[in-house]
Amino acid sequence: MFKYYSLSLFTVACMLIAGCNSSEVAGTNAVAQEDTQETAAPNIILFVADDLGWSDVSYQGSEIQTPELDRLAAGGARFDRFYAQPLCSPTRGAIMTGRSPVRTGVLKPFEPWYEEGLPLNEKILPQYFKEEGYDTYAIGKWHLGPNHVSYHPQNRGFDYFYGSVNGFFNHYTHAVWRGVDWQRNGETVIEEGYSTELIADDVIRIIQSQDENTPLLLYVAMQAPHTPLQAPEAAIAEYAHIEDETRRVFAAMVSEMDRQIARVMTALDDSSMADNTLVMFISDNGGNENLGANNGEYRGGKTSPLEGGIHVPALMYWPGQIAAGTEYADLFAVEDILPTFLGVAGVDQEYPLPIDGVNKWPAISQGIEVEDNESILVKWSDAGADYDYAYFKDDWKMVQLMVDGTKQHSLFSILEDPYEQNDLAAEFPEVVTDLVNRFEAIPKGKVAGLGSPPPPTITGLGGPGSIEADFRPLEIPPYTETMRTD
Repeated sequence: MFKYYSLSLFTVACMLIAGCNSSEVAGTNAVAQEDTQETAAPNIILFVADDLGWSDVSYQGSEIQTPELDRLAAGGARFDRFYAQPLCSPTRGAIMTGRSPVRTGVLKPFEPWYEEGLPLNEKILPQYFKEEGYDTYAIGKWHLGPNHVSYHPQNRGFDYFYGSVNGFFNHYTHAVWRGVDWQRNGETVIEEGYSTELIADDVIRIIQSQDENTPLLLYVAMQAPHTPLQAPEAAIAEYAHIEDETRRVFAAMVSEMDRQIARVMTALDDSSMADNTLVMFISDNGGNENLGANNGEYRGGKTSPLEGGIHVPALMYWPGQIAAGTEYADLFAVEDILPTFLGVAGVDQEYPLPIDGVNKWPAISQGIEVEDNESILVKWSDAGADYDYAYFKDDWKMVQLMVDGTKQHSLFSILEDPYEQNDLAAEFPEVVTDLVNRFEAIPKGKVAGLGSPPPPTITGLGGPGSIEADFRPLEIPPYTETMRTD
């Protein structure tokens, strides 16, 4: 399943005792890890792109140029089957908890008028790492509860937060429907600049000022290339050959994000932390092809549990720990991030609530087979007031879609049929029944946002599906002045 592996000293010793060679254990390009008496706790940086499709990076053959992501993918592990949730907030909630959205109730995006957020009884990613002595930072888009400060990152285990609590905003004015949503630890920041660049500026400042004796967890959630489609004119000009204006600006946003990640990586390389830092990059869901994205040959897009909505680009990079050119072919779901990061840090953790993720670090770094997990990619179907979801088990993928209020099921042998062309539900009804029953048996969390229609003052301009940015005069107070603290 893997092209390259890194061998632990234990594995090397076993090879010597057994008299076998490296190719019999883990391929011909194994990299032995250095024997150290005491290894400092590793730093971890997670980049999350917003609405980036499978075919929107150049290492997947895109016309969009992403040389830095290409370099990281070539120098580390490239994930062939990374699955995010089909929407923004559900993916972010799964990153933070290691739990399926069906358990937490985070099945929809947290809109600007929602009162609740990611449930406060959930122990989340930074809290685990704070217990291990880490400094924890959240930069960029939060989108896990906008209107009450108790849900905000600086009150949930992050030492520091800079960015937006909502899911979309004007990339230059940082406003959501005429109110500025740009803050640093609860204090509004009024500043000029393109959001992608400002996020990178802050990350670089953190890296340059970090105490080398204190490990860091750095969560960097980009707003790009989410609508509204905005990019620097110079970046747009690079894609003058793309006739479709929507795709042209989208491409510029992706390239600009890649440039800013390159700036961060340069700062990391110039620091004392470079050799002891794991970097991961993912997209939060598949792209919306009506808004400039490209999911390749996969069916569906953002919001859909079909492959185009959930099968996204992802990579890990850590020279010396992950062999260059690794291709991780097994399923890696977004719920696996939390236990995998804890595995990277060497933390043997007991979880206060059942998690769905599995620590995949032994497989990525050493080629050791790990337990496979049953993964659920799910969203709430407003039209049918029920779930649209995909359930993965072994080589099967079962999809439930609500169509005119009726549950419709499809079944795919996903390894043989990655583009979902051959529905096997009629041929294997017992498999469909089994997977439906497994889903139904999962304890369900209260769905956040039910019964929360938008206020009449909200318009489509500047909203999450609006290509055009909202440049109307700012007429409401900044979000930090309207957030509830009671």
